[in-house]
This record gives sequence, structure tokens and C-alpha cells, in this order.
Amino acid sequence: MKPPISPELFNYIAISLARFKWQLLAWSAFFFCLFILLQSQIQLNTPNTLVWLAIFILFAAIESLVISAFIFFFQVLPSSRENSLKWQKFHQVIEWCEALLFTILLPLPIILFIYAFVRLALL
Repeated sequence: MKPPISPELFNYIAISLARFKWQLLAWSAFFFCLFILLQSQIQLNTPNTLVWLAIFILFAAIESLVISAFIFFFQVLPSSRENSLKWQKFHQVIEWCEALLFTILLPLPIILFIYAFVRLALL
């Protein structure tokens, strides 16, 4: 049985999104700068809408950074370029570790934002 997640699947997804990697990185930098500017304006009497907008911008910056890192990591699989069986197996182990890591990292900023929103909305 083939696992639902694999480095080859992530490689296919990364290749299809490769044209967006620099744009996502630029958006991430822009969102981080925007968050820093908004954070300096937030005080105790700031409306909750602006605070939530700043938090959303922060999580959007983190998410776009994670997606661009995903594209950079999986655009080329080192094991596919290796001729030595020993090194190919070594790279495949690393690729599987990266696949497991990104399986957790990709949805994490969205899940954390939803958790923060639900947690703070109920207070």
C-alpha cells in the first residue's frame, strides 16, 4: 500500500508551484514588515478589529514563508540525482523526514490562527 504522503508527491506539488516561490517569499517579507508597522501602532485602546488584522497578517506571513520553504525543499529531490545506492538511500531518508516535517508545518499557521481566534473569542 502506498502512503498518502511521500517526497515524490511533495516534489510534484512543489514543481507545479515553483513559479510562485519568489513571490511567496516577497509577500512574506512584506507581511512581516506590515505586521511590525501595525504592531508599533497597537495600544490598549486599539480596536479589536485592528489587532486581529495584525495577527492575521502575522500568520499570513508565516504561512507564505512555510509554503515558499516547502517549494525550495521539494523542487528537486537530491535522491533522484544520486548515482550511488548508499547516498541515494541516505537522501531518501532525509527526504522522508522533510516530508513528515512539512506535513506538520504546512497547516500549522492556519491551525494556530484558528486556535487563537477561538480561544480569545471565547474569553
